[in-house]
Amino acid sequence: MNLIFVFLDGVGLAERSVRNPFFLTPMTRFKDVFGCEFFLEDVPYITADKVMLALDAGLGVEGTGESGTGQFSIYTGVNGAKYFGRHYGAQIPSSLRAVLAEENIFRKLKALGKTCCYANAYPKGFIAWCLEQRAKGKVRSSVLFEAAILERIPIRSREALKAGEAISGDMIARWWRLNEPDGDAPVQEISATQAARNLLTLSHHYDAVFYEFFLTDLVAHGKIDTAAAEIVTQLDEFLSVLIAELPEQTMLLLTSDHGNFEDTSTTRHTRNPVPFLAVGKEAVALSHIRAIDEVCKVMLQAAVL
Repeated sequence: MNLIFVFLDGVGLAERSVRNPFFLTPMTRFKDVFGCEFFLEDVPYITADKVMLALDAGLGVEGTGESGTGQFSIYTGVNGAKYFGRHYGAQIPSSLRAVLAEENIFRKLKALGKTCCYANAYPKGFIAWCLEQRAKGKVRSSVLFEAAILERIPIRSREALKAGEAISGDMIARWWRLNEPDGDAPVQEISATQAARNLLTLSHHYDAVFYEFFLTDLVAHGKIDTAAAEIVTQLDEFLSVLIAELPEQTMLLLTSDHGNFEDTSTTRHTRNPVPFLAVGKEAVALSHIRAIDEVCKVMLQAAVL
């Protein structure tokens, strides 16, 4: 079975309240095609082909989850916070890089004979800077970006984005137009629907396609001037199209690394569990997991269903 994996940065599951952007801006299209919404009281939600669970992002370690160790846990199946001794972010700790090289999801999928695609597009300047920092022994990218470098998975830039063969980290490519010189004004903004269809098209050419959406965490930290309601609306459109148009032999999986976006009363990470979503034939077979360090194993399970 083909795999599409969507990572939402900093999205937890919380109850319905005026502090929760998913309550203030209902995801009606998503609910229509999936059956429930991103709320703690709605899970576990399990049918034959659709699953939503609440996963532990704390991993038995004191404190709130962080991106570096959380993403490492998702993409390796190793409890990064426990291995490192504490939660750590925003990038992977240097002491975990050797484990990432041996245990990353791209390497595991390639060992199964699967072809992989990292669908995110980045400006060439950012790619060059990350590689320069990496040469100095510093990882300044996402964990999956680093895994792609390790496994020689191409890092896509504006040419792929313009051709519809990549997706911007903000989904709709608005960032590229508004953030010169790091961006690229000629790149056209697209709809969330088109972004979803571009991702689906990539899945026709690769066994496993990975996409990371970062704006949820950036908005929650107050680092960008974008309304949370706008982000929820984008996700509603994007995910509903992915699910409605998902090919029969493809599994869609989604999760996050820690809570943040779901609680507007704070700009800090929360202790809330994070969502795990599975859509596709036999999705119910993936409904046994309870923590983010089990997601990697589930991805491999889905790839061989």
